[in-house]
Amino acid sequence: MNVKAIDLYLNRLKNGLNGSKKVEDADIADYLEEVKQKDEDKFFEYLISLPAKVRAETFIELPTSFQIELILKFDADGLAVIVENLDSDDATDLMIAIAKADKQKEEAVFSLLKDEIQETIEKLLVYSDEEAGSIMQTELLKACIDESINDAIDRLIELKKAGIGSVQSLFVVDNHGKLLKTIALDDLIIEKKKIKFSDIIDKFPVSHAVSAHDDIDTVLNTIEKYDLTSLGVVDRMGHLIGRITHDDVVDIMEERATKQIYSLNKLDGKEEIQESFSQTSKTRAIWLSINLVNAILASLVIGIFEEALDAIVALAVLMPIVANMAGTASVQTMTVVVRQMALGELTFSDVKPLFKKEMNVALLNGVLFAALSSIVSWVWFDSTLIALAIGFSMFISFLSAGLLGASVPLLLKKIKLDPAVASSVVVITLVDIIGFFSFLWFAEMIIL
Repeated sequence: MNVKAIDLYLNRLKNGLNGSKKVEDADIADYLEEVKQKDEDKFFEYLISLPAKVRAETFIELPTSFQIELILKFDADGLAVIVENLDSDDATDLMIAIAKADKQKEEAVFSLLKDEIQETIEKLLVYSDEEAGSIMQTELLKACIDESINDAIDRLIELKKAGIGSVQSLFVVDNHGKLLKTIALDDLIIEKKKIKFSDIIDKFPVSHAVSAHDDIDTVLNTIEKYDLTSLGVVDRMGHLIGRITHDDVVDIMEERATKQIYSLNKLDGKEEIQESFSQTSKTRAIWLSINLVNAILASLVIGIFEEALDAIVALAVLMPIVANMAGTASVQTMTVVVRQMALGELTFSDVKPLFKKEMNVALLNGVLFAALSSIVSWVWFDSTLIALAIGFSMFISFLSAGLLGASVPLLLKKIKLDPAVASSVVVITLVDIIGFFSFLWFAEMIIL
């Protein structure tokens, strides 16, 4: 990011002059983030000075917390200009965000939009967040099978003048609007321009498409499996109604990855660096409170064996080893399972191989680390009985870690709870309780 070039570009626009060299929207957004930290007024002035199309695209590139602030600060007219200069999918997402922030303002903005934009947004709002239709855009390059390549090129020129984003593919439809083939533009340019699509369509391989009501996982798997830059979206009858571009898929995958990492560590998946101190403190405090309850439950189990702990101090020294090893093993299993579920690679119909593998791994590691911990304990405390107690406990803890780490995320998904959010809370608590109880119970039975 060339800070001087961006600063010059924005200052020229603010002073009513034409910008010099075009600057990428993402770079402008990054620069404005830095400006906002130093001067809130200058940040807003720069954003307002941008041409309408650039302002809209820059707005979308800003962090969510900044967007919310701007939604509250802009009036309905200002927001309507931004919405009208966005692709249909981004425009719909922005209208949803405006509605969440201020329902009355959302209604005012919507009333200012052109009729065709209102109609498009209403159609896209029908789809839930987990359906392919929610991330498709209606702007695309298509051609009827009876048209020539020249006709398609002329249409592309008009679309680019109208402000359509990146176009990588052309969608060929029949006379009823049903999708026949998707052709990459780099494959198209080598064909004769006057030839009709009906004469060359059989040269291209079978195309892939998704229904607007397919789930997002189907979209991700299709684009990843076939390495597509764009994917056609059809209705239940096969009519082409939109496209999903690779950049939208990347955004979803990044969002999901962030959510999984945050959730497994009991953080709000939407937390950002720019988020307010009070909001961050609130969301983290909720999960820390849940964690406190879990810790109290584990402590209550330890309290049952208070006499054993008083009699044998070594037990208190060794307990953290059992909990740490079993907890780490459960997180390893749980992370793999949650990730495979998120990518659509694991369903309830094919869990048998997963359980077999994870239980074999747990069995092997259980035997290995039970033996190692027994040897360490025997050398450390010169007690065969304590070594036996921790060895038995370590083995039981690893088996329970493997079983719970694999099964709990699936069970939570079955009852419509987010496994990324709830799995770590349930699994680690149960593994700790099993680990502490088994170790102290074995010690009490063997030693006392």
